[in-house]
Amino acid sequence: MGVSSMKRVVRSGKYSAFYLLLNLIFCVHSRADSDTLDSLLERTGKRIELFWEQFSAVACTESISQKKVSLDRKVLSERRETFDYLIMMQLDGDELSVEESRLQIGKLEKKARQPLLVTSGFPALLLILHPHFQGSYEFSRLPDEGTKNGRLLRLGFQPIQGRRSPSAISLRGRDYPISWKGSAWLDSQSGMVVRIQTELNQSMEDLGLKELKADVSYAMVKFVSVAEACWLPQVALVDAETPHQRWRNIHQFQNYRKFSVETKSTTEEPQQR
Repeated sequence: MGVSSMKRVVRSGKYSAFYLLLNLIFCVHSRADSDTLDSLLERTGKRIELFWEQFSAVACTESISQKKVSLDRKVLSERRETFDYLIMMQLDGDELSVEESRLQIGKLEKKARQPLLVTSGFPALLLILHPHFQGSYEFSRLPDEGTKNGRLLRLGFQPIQGRRSPSAISLRGRDYPISWKGSAWLDSQSGMVVRIQTELNQSMEDLGLKELKADVSYAMVKFVSVAEACWLPQVALVDAETPHQRWRNIHQFQNYRKFSVETKSTTEEPQQR
């Protein structure tokens, strides 16, 4: 499938690592044991620079579940959609930008009875730890976490007042930077982000937003023609709350294949791990 045949959905701007749209019409010890915080951030930053290249070189299938629920958690409206998904990330001077392309798969569902929340760009949430944005946060080491596959390192982060944010809310034609706080789990061998959780550091109730949380996980995907496995998004959970409603969106990413822009696109299925 060529790029020209895909419907382009572009969200970009001066804060543009990713966007949330609100429409109210709406074990084994590793070298990490001796890492200082600075050296760990440097190692993680390099992995995320590699992620930047890898994620822009693949296409996948994205499944989105959107739910609107009442404050007593009764589901008021729900919609499920599936897309051919492609993301393009660019660094232009001092600005990062993200463009997402989505092509609907299957029949379009009927319009939901209630307005739903549209969320976009959350696979790139780990760009908080990109070298370009590390200076916007104060990082700290948290207790490591053991898993059946080894040990995960943990970092906490708080925004530094006055520094720019990698993300924004787009509302009524204006962009409002998001002040995130949260934590990240890192693979002890590579330093790559395995999971990142964020929430608002400051209230945005002046925009009608009481709460905004995100939880994004990443995993290794192996391609035949690539010597090193790629760390790519698997699931992004987004929860938002206004004074009268709650939303939960779930983005799932699967069926990754290599993507290249020529006269036509080419794909390569990943090996089964």
